[in-house]
Amino acid sequence: MAMGPAEIVASLKELCEAEGPRLSTERIVRWIEHHGGYESTSALVAYAKKMRARQFARQLLYDDEETGFRVKRLWSIRDPHTGDRFYHDIAQLPPERRRQLIRQYARFADQLRSVRKAMADYFAGQGFFDFYTDADPDTPEPSLATQR
Repeated sequence: MAMGPAEIVASLKELCEAEGPRLSTERIVRWIEHHGGYESTSALVAYAKKMRARQFARQLLYDDEETGFRVKRLWSIRDPHTGDRFYHDIAQLPPERRRQLIRQYARFADQLRSVRKAMADYFAGQGFFDFYTDADPDTPEPSLATQR
């Protein structure tokens, strides 16, 4: 019997504990196949088509003439009642709202790049978190549980 997504995610802990810190996508795929985590071939093909469509949607960019930023044009959300995914096109927003969104996006993108860079450096063996965060040594570290 095939496992559902929640069961797969929960049981991936076994794989992480058994194989250590470096897992390839291919190894995770083989593990899921071995544990019957994929449904029928037709369901897998339908899922792959959805993932490919989402990949193409993420590649569509909006070029902002005022700032020169290139921003992802389509943003997906799930309908809370049906669970279906819908895309919002930022080109369809009123101009002032779009300008505000792009300014905020640029600020958050810079912060996200810093976080990704810090994490990559950390896993490369470099301890540069203080450099990226400008942490005050007297400020207590926030708990990961409180940041959700």
